[in-house]
Amino acid sequence: MVAAPSLEQEHELDHRGYTLFVFVLPLLLSAALDAMLSVLCDWLPRPRLRAFGLAGLSLGLVLVALAPSAGWLSCGLALAGAASGLSCSAAQADLIASQDGDLALARWAFFGGLGDLASPLLVAAVLGLGGSYRGALVVIAAFSAVQALAALRAPAVPALETVEPEVVEPELSFTRALRAAAGQRRLWLWLIGSGLCTLLDEIVLALATLRLRLDLGESDAVAASCGVVLSLGGTLGAALTERLLPRVPARRLLLASALACPCALALVVASPSAGWLTPALFLLGVTAAPHYPLLEARAYAELPGRPGLVRALGQVTVLIDILAPAALGAIAQAFGLAAALAALVLQPLGVLALLWGTRRRGPGSGSQRGRARHGHETARQTLGRHSDSSR
Repeated sequence: MVAAPSLEQEHELDHRGYTLFVFVLPLLLSAALDAMLSVLCDWLPRPRLRAFGLAGLSLGLVLVALAPSAGWLSCGLALAGAASGLSCSAAQADLIASQDGDLALARWAFFGGLGDLASPLLVAAVLGLGGSYRGALVVIAAFSAVQALAALRAPAVPALETVEPEVVEPELSFTRALRAAAGQRRLWLWLIGSGLCTLLDEIVLALATLRLRLDLGESDAVAASCGVVLSLGGTLGAALTERLLPRVPARRLLLASALACPCALALVVASPSAGWLTPALFLLGVTAAPHYPLLEARAYAELPGRPGLVRALGQVTVLIDILAPAALGAIAQAFGLAAALAALVLQPLGVLALLWGTRRRGPGSGSQRGRARHGHETARQTLGRHSDSSR
């Protein structure tokens, strides 16, 4: 967002061209690449995949920084997105294999929030020293390259003892595993739910920034503070989620979060000034924080031993990332930014619908170990049916 004016000017793009070359095309390309690469996490050594992904991220950022045209800009962003996705897939696969999935992904969300806070500060420091967005990207690329070297030297993560060794069945072909996963309705529901979490993340940030600047007449500096406030709330919410999980079932946390979210969002919509809107955004970040990690954990639990495949299938939800901004933009154009912000209630309502639809069946209400057992039995039975039919 900070570099948007510079990118438009240097590559001679209007707003529509900026959206196409910076968002739509890179999202589609990176999702396709990410889907193909993520499945490798189920078969190849994950430390090397993490290192490979971080190295690719560094290369992609350098390509974006040096891009001579909009086409090269899209290619660099797609490469960076896919490489980052591969590194994240390998890291998440190791985390959920070595500890409880809910706790692991809550901790993941916490450190992700810290990264969201640190990145703008790094960019601001580079710009403050007289650099440009290109220089900031090169600095971030250098950090990624150092991380890639560190990941290459990192030891393998030991597996959690409570997960039965037969959960991972290497002899199963990718085609059979894909057929089994594609037929699991609950897996797709959880993936769609985690995909909806973009609404109260990047999208609410963009809409709140525009509302502060255009509707409430605040300065660019005040409007830019939205990202920091929302990230602070999300980081605190993730820390609280991790703290509560050993004592409170994940489904109850999701239910409480989904009920509290609309109240916080209503405060954001009704805020008459920045003095009201910024604390409301902070509260929204806190209440929405449990959604992504706990929904993602439900998806992984549906197909234990195949985190890479789950991650690959989740790339289908990139359609939400593309279609939601367009739909919300149309709502904002017709009814105003407040109405578009109110429409984001779809995320907590979606979480409530998922909890209601899965309230009495299968994994989700018990521990990670119990969910893993149930998911393994379901996957094994489905795979067995495919195996028998193939004979």
